Amino acid sequence: MTIPARDQAGTRGPVTSYDPQAYRDGLSSMVTSVCVVTTEVDGTRYGFTANSVTSVSMDPPLMSVCLADTADVHSAFSRAESVAVNVLAADQFQVAQAFATPGVDRFATARFSPGELGAPLLDGATLSLEGAVHQRLTAGDHTIILIEVAGVVVGGGEPLTYQGRRFHTLNPLQPAGKNPA
Repeated sequence: MTIPARDQAGTRGPVTSYDPQAYRDGLSSMVTSVCVVTTEVDGTRYGFTANSVTSVSMDPPLMSVCLADTADVHSAFSRAESVAVNVLAADQFQVAQAFATPGVDRFATARFSPGELGAPLLDGATLSLEGAVHQRLTAGDHTIILIEVAGVVVGGGEPLTYQGRRFHTLNPLQPAGKNPA
């Protein structure tokens, strides 16, 4: 695929070809955190593994989560009023695998406690954010769920990351508390 050169205004021209596999392979080179997104609807808990989680706004405190329209939990998250985003710790890769696997008892892999709004919070997570669904948007073959954060539980510890279609842990390049030059 050839990407057109920048014009004098500094913007690119239109992309003229697209290779879905090249796009997937390219995105797999990005390092992301690994999260388990959870909710409870009508007394039943639901969840999925996500790496498309982003902070959107500080005022109001909003974050986004993207969920494939074909996901087995899509219907539940389309009705959910509250959601928790649990950032997994380095030793929780089996939780990530379970929540990415259809047809298994996802919640049997770890302990969860109900948050103040009712969404399940993962015990031992590096970070858990709970909030009310603020808005849902359709974007291509995904639903973007905007969450207004109402509660934060910082668990600490090393986070689990995902890159190159494999789980990783971090190897810091500098001691804690040192700011880059």
